[in-house]
Amino acid sequence: MASYKVRVRDMIIIALCSAFLALPYFLLMHTPTIMFIHGLMNHSTLGDEDNEGPVKQVRSGSVLVNEGSDLRNSNSTLSLLVENETDVTLPPAASSVRPVKKFEELPGLEDVLIRTSMPDRTVIITTLNSAWAKNNSMIDLFLASFQEGENIAHLVNHILVVALDQLAYDRCTQIHPHCYRLETEGVDFAAEKYFMSSDYLKMMWRRIDFLRIVLELGYNMVFADADIMWFRNPFPHFSPDADFQIACDHFNGRPTDLKNLPNGGFVYVRSNNVTINFYKFWFDSRMKHPGKHDQDVFNDIKKTRAFGRLGLKVEFLDTVYFGGFCEVSQDFEKVCTMHANCCTGLERKLIDLKLTMADWRRFKNMTREEKRNQRIFWQAPKECLHSCKLKALRMKILYTLLVFVCIFCFLGWYRKFVRSLQSLKSGFLKDLWCRPSLPQNILSPVWELKSF
Repeated sequence: MASYKVRVRDMIIIALCSAFLALPYFLLMHTPTIMFIHGLMNHSTLGDEDNEGPVKQVRSGSVLVNEGSDLRNSNSTLSLLVENETDVTLPPAASSVRPVKKFEELPGLEDVLIRTSMPDRTVIITTLNSAWAKNNSMIDLFLASFQEGENIAHLVNHILVVALDQLAYDRCTQIHPHCYRLETEGVDFAAEKYFMSSDYLKMMWRRIDFLRIVLELGYNMVFADADIMWFRNPFPHFSPDADFQIACDHFNGRPTDLKNLPNGGFVYVRSNNVTINFYKFWFDSRMKHPGKHDQDVFNDIKKTRAFGRLGLKVEFLDTVYFGGFCEVSQDFEKVCTMHANCCTGLERKLIDLKLTMADWRRFKNMTREEKRNQRIFWQAPKECLHSCKLKALRMKILYTLLVFVCIFCFLGWYRKFVRSLQSLKSGFLKDLWCRPSLPQNILSPVWELKSF
């Protein structure tokens, strides 16, 4: 009975120590916990909007934009009025049939989409600036991956490269038949844009608004960053029921669970009124989330009631098929794409993506027998381990190991303390207890330690 009590006591102490040591980890570094706390903090600001009675209608064309960096048209039906802190306009009823619209501010876009699209009006889109357009740089690696992949070389004919500056456009026309120059007055997108810099954010939101126009023209799209290597045809793995499908930094195994951590670098979107209104809502939401890029804003808005009222069917793509450096797909037999996410810096991305392509070639050259008997692993991420996101991931791992080391050290110290107390209790205190000169009621509480 006494040994049972000791075991129970040890288990309770271990649990309390673990909870105490793990608390800073969950509050400061555990991503789902941070998102949960962030959601609670935003609940008070969103609650006033979500609980309003009728949603205020916004007149056509009333859009708040940043000077020189946005594309809007006179048919916009969804915008945020930041000055009055009103909710967003509810979209009209969804419809799968819409008239194709003309956009005078993007001359030639419809023509290049007609030439590039598949028979079902689907197009693959990527963006490019001059930093990624240099010789033997990212765009060359991106296009080469289609030649190295399994039966996907034909997809190159359906890739539209959207050049964000003139140097990128000139380079694109030399190596690819379908290029489009997207001009932004007053903004230079030529140089490398560092993660979360001001120009980086402008480039991300410019991209979102451009994709909205592609949807309004009636084209389905796969948008893929140029730092994604393609190995297999991804289309068989897209859900036939979802309007909007997005890759993940972390996938929890449930495609429809909004708790997945999305990555906007790879999305598949069907063109309909629901997705068009969603892209308008997404773009306009940047006004309420200044200083955040599109991916973070999507994380913030995906659980709001306004988002739910859009009626958008969202699914998250499994990292087994759509992997990345955040969560690497280890199944070479299934992987379709590999994204250099959780990585900052062009040179780091290039080094690790070249390692990825080398591993893919090595896998392709293996015989069936070798594939069955040998397990192959990706060499990457390697250089990207030095970038900020994966540094944070490593810190989480080190902190977790430190917690376990502290627990074991405390356990060893605690057991030594218990043994010392037991020896003291069975030796010196027992001798004191046997002395007739001391009344029993004085040392009885000490002697009761034996039964503790």
